Amino acid sequence: MFVFAWAIAAQSEVLTLDSCLSYARQRNCTIQSALLDVQIAQQVKKQVFTKYFPQVNLSAFGFYALDPLIKVYIPNLMQTEYGREALEEILDALKEENPDISKDIEMLRWGVTASASVVQPVFMGGRIVVGNKLAQIGVEASQKKVEVSERDVLQEVEDTYWLVAGLYEKRATIQAVRALLDTINEVAELAYNNGLVTGNDILKVQLKKNEIETNAARLEDGIVLASKFLCHLTGVEYTGELELEPFPEDNAVDALVLVDNIRVSGRPEAELLQMNIKAEQLRKKLTIGEALPQIGIGVQGGYSNFFERHRWNGMAFAFVRIPLTQWWETGHKIKEHNLRIEKAQMMQADLMGKMALQNEQVYNQLNEAVRLVMQHESGLKMAEDNYRISMMNYEAGLTTMSELLESQALLLQAENAYTDARISLKGAQRKFNNLNK
Repeated sequence: MFVFAWAIAAQSEVLTLDSCLSYARQRNCTIQSALLDVQIAQQVKKQVFTKYFPQVNLSAFGFYALDPLIKVYIPNLMQTEYGREALEEILDALKEENPDISKDIEMLRWGVTASASVVQPVFMGGRIVVGNKLAQIGVEASQKKVEVSERDVLQEVEDTYWLVAGLYEKRATIQAVRALLDTINEVAELAYNNGLVTGNDILKVQLKKNEIETNAARLEDGIVLASKFLCHLTGVEYTGELELEPFPEDNAVDALVLVDNIRVSGRPEAELLQMNIKAEQLRKKLTIGEALPQIGIGVQGGYSNFFERHRWNGMAFAFVRIPLTQWWETGHKIKEHNLRIEKAQMMQADLMGKMALQNEQVYNQLNEAVRLVMQHESGLKMAEDNYRISMMNYEAGLTTMSELLESQALLLQAENAYTDARISLKGAQRKFNNLNK
């Protein structure tokens, strides 16, 4: 029985394909990672959008020096021819507060200043507009990658789901074979007791049973691994045997597809290729914008306190920046972008051709899977009839135990081949639908 581990309490349920796909959309790491990439791209777009608005900066600075930053040695000043009398009057006034002033004058031991500026870009070579367009392409590309990731993950989930369901079918087949071998063994023992056959027939049945048990053990290991992988893809905890809905008996003919043209342009990969070319063209414009003049306007205001004097001031300004020596480098960058655009266009044409071949291959695989289901279904009916006739002939003494066991082995082979064909058909149907929506 399959047990889902919920965040609050664990509860068991029959696991259906739809529930598996739903859990994968909600919990699969690859899908969730792709969704986070979309959010990252959206945040990058919001960052670039802020470049349209003024840039505001605040700054402040203060200091206190161990020694004053300005020291004037008074005896040197007294030796000058001018200002001696005025300086003596100042010194007499200062000596009343500081008797040691006769040696030197100390100033600017501390001070503070603060300023604020607002700068509005007017023209930055078109880089702001181009940058926002490039960020928008990043968001759209990440959304397309979500579609690709979800499609691929859900394809893998469905393939694994039908693999587990198919292995359960094979388990049921082995159980049926065990019952057949028990019946064969009873018939062989009855014939041996009546002296119609030797003990070799019973030994052959026992060896066949041992072979079946070995295959059954391998099958159980495969079921456990496939079940754990399915739980990993759907993001739930594996706690034991899964309980699946019965493997459907679909009409294989209904899966046949007849189309005149298989579309490629509608696939998200094709749109991503086109976005890659457009993004490279925008990067080229960004490079050109770096070599164009840049114009901006702004205002700045500030406050300072030096020499114990409070001062306020402000100004308005405009700037023009004209790169003169960057055109040489920019010319080579433009050539680089032209080559990258050419490479992207070449890759687009190549990958579009490969996707067209892939679509055709998927189309052929789907119709081939339909034919195989029909063939193996017919072969299974023949194997069932062959085994039934072999059992009747053995009971009548018209055939050997080896022939009977061979017919049983053919029946098991036909059952497994039919199951494998049905699993392949399920996967081929979804893959074709995913690539040709």
